Amino acid sequence: MDPDVRLEDLVSRELENLGYELVKIESPVRGRRRIIRLFIDHPERGVTIDDCVRVSKAIGFALDGEEAVSGPYNLEVSSPGINRALTKPAHYERFAGHTARIERAAGRGRKETQTGSIVGVEEETVTLDVAGEMKRIAFSTILRANLHGETWEIPKGAGAKKRPRTP
Repeated sequence: MDPDVRLEDLVSRELENLGYELVKIESPVRGRRRIIRLFIDHPERGVTIDDCVRVSKAIGFALDGEEAVSGPYNLEVSSPGINRALTKPAHYERFAGHTARIERAAGRGRKETQTGSIVGVEEETVTLDVAGEMKRIAFSTILRANLHGETWEIPKGAGAKKRPRTP
């Protein structure tokens, strides 16, 4: 079995047992070390730092116990963020009505990018409303997709340093 597929299967299984979903896994090699970067989500709420710590410990034990990674590695666990990757049909269904940016293979080595509102999923395609025009995009052609243009605010006072007033 392909080591990357084995790694993803192991991580997905462990996350499912913990009640999380694997959104995306990256596994680049930097020098002599492999970096295993997991983007996780919780189906009922957001992901906190405590969630990342819990998952990091559990996945680390599983990887070491199964000897799933040869050689040294660093494990990084993160939430998917506001411009989260869309990697499964279920992600498109969950975020229907949100804006997505999809890069797809357009043939002859070309790439095409579409940005629009996710309308829905049918069998092997996602439909985007791009400036009033419905675009059906086959999942098999998608190279990369993310939520796009999501906004968030840091509540007033959060992270702000209080400076003493000088008269």
